[in-house]
Amino acid sequence: MKNKTQSKKWFRLLCVGQLVSCMLGHAAVLDDFNDNAKTDWTDFSFVDGFGLPTESGGQFKFELPPAGQDIFTAAQKTSQLFELKDGRTIEFTVDVLESTGEDTFAVLAFIPNTGGNSPGTLAGYGLAKDPTDVLITKGIQKYFIADDGEGASLQNENIRLSLTMTAAAGNVEVTGKIIDIASDEILWENTVVDTPASDVMTDGSDEPAAPFITTGYFTLYCYQQFNGATPLYALSYDNASVTVTDAITETLLDDFDDNTKSDWSDFTFVDGFGLPSEESGRFIFDLPGAGQDIFTASQKISREITLAEGQTVELKVDVEESTGEDTFAVLAFIPNTGGNSPGTIAGYGLAKDPTDVLITKGIQKYFIADDGEGATLQ
Repeated sequence: MKNKTQSKKWFRLLCVGQLVSCMLGHAAVLDDFNDNAKTDWTDFSFVDGFGLPTESGGQFKFELPPAGQDIFTAAQKTSQLFELKDGRTIEFTVDVLESTGEDTFAVLAFIPNTGGNSPGTLAGYGLAKDPTDVLITKGIQKYFIADDGEGASLQNENIRLSLTMTAAAGNVEVTGKIIDIASDEILWENTVVDTPASDVMTDGSDEPAAPFITTGYFTLYCYQQFNGATPLYALSYDNASVTVTDAITETLLDDFDDNTKSDWSDFTFVDGFGLPSEESGRFIFDLPGAGQDIFTASQKISREITLAEGQTVELKVDVEESTGEDTFAVLAFIPNTGGNSPGTIAGYGLAKDPTDVLITKGIQKYFIADDGEGATLQ
């Protein structure tokens, strides 16, 4: 890999390979409201035109006049449908900058779009907050938690609502948090589990009992719990965001135990030179001395690996034996687009010989070429 004056005649590389891929949480802003244009929001109201939100001053605003009864309006961000499925965590967040009225509830919710459901049912998972109450909801008058104790009497403006849902083994774990925007301090936090059985609720019954493992929309509400004294029930939201995290999955590409070289595509500059073989439960390269720097390679083509935004892919291989001071074992992600081939080494690679460790991007293109004391290791 690096320029060397000494040439070794051969080497044997024995390895066992596997691929580990995981989706890391990647926060995406659904709407920061800075353009003051209400785009891809679908409104809901029980009374035509009543209390519909507007976007102005870089905020998303609800204003509900007294209605003489409990009532709410809502808006769903319909530009993206989110799927809550086994092994996935979805976190919705939104900032509440202003809140007017003792019984004005800010509500952040995941509302499924299946089975004819609508925001009017409140059926889904929600986090609701007014000056003296915090609720984790599953529907109208269906509350996992309805906290009206001392711990729920906390600041009601310049806070962030965080609603996190994790589906696993047929259950959904729901966590609600109230966070101080300025200090990032968690002011309130609780977690509940929605199981396929009929769960005990603080208020109402868990019917239907089944968890919402389905698709749905990011939804914001303004809920007016009418009290006859509040002149206006108003909320100002900002920074609607989502983070989707998939559980780590591990895929064994080849353990070489069958001693059959399957779905490996070889590369060499010289026809037949140094091609690997599979035997004794190992993948073996033997290269005779070539009088020049040279390499051979093999790609596992049974699975194409996509590196996408928000995704982390880890490739691993065990090097069990290596012969020769200047014998480099190289593990790489080599793109298959634009006519690229292993012969370019164009991609991301990790190379190791007895005295050097490299992180590569191509031939003689190294992010790191460590030949110091720390690179002289087994």
